[in-house]
Formats: sequence, C-alpha cells, structure tokens
Amino acid sequence: MKSYIVQIKPSAELDITTRYHQIKESSEQDAINWYLTIIKTIESLDQLAERCPSAPESEHVAQDIRHLIIGHYRVLFSIEETNVHILHVRHSAMSREQSL
Repeated sequence: MKSYIVQIKPSAELDITTRYHQIKESSEQDAINWYLTIIKTIESLDQLAERCPSAPESEHVAQDIRHLIIGHYRVLFSIEETNVHILHVRHSAMSREQSL
C-alpha cells in the first residue's frame, strides 16, 4: 500500500479556519467537532489517496484535482508522487467555479 505525505496548503488552512469561526458563532462544540472530523479525514489521505475520484474542477485546470466528500464539505486535493496537497475545503453548495 502506497503511503503519502499530506500537506495542507495555506488556501486550505484559510478555508478551514474561516469555516471554523463561522460555525463557532453558533456553537463552539460544533466547531470543534467539525474541525476534528475534517482534520482526521484529511489525515486519512496518507493511505489510498487515489481511492477518491477526480473532481469536476479537473476539467478546467491542467492537473488532476480529486475530491473527498465529508458530510456537506469537499476536500479538494492533488497527488504528486508521494505527496498529497490539500488545496481547498469547500461547502458542497459552493459553485464549482468558486472551488479553485
């Protein structure tokens, strides 16, 4: 089984931080639970990252962008050799044009 090094890009860190603070306005515990779920799931991409399908956004860029769905959120990432680059974390209701 191939292992990967998972790297969260600043754009994804900003997405996660922004959403955490939005959720925290309603419930701090919900925000913590959401954050822990997102991070744990992102970390799972260190194994079998290729299990996730290509995202529709791949049609608009020169690289294969994949997505992992977590509840109402999509983690957009790319795989390069032994690295998984987390590009964005987006709500599933967000338009595809806004995703990248």
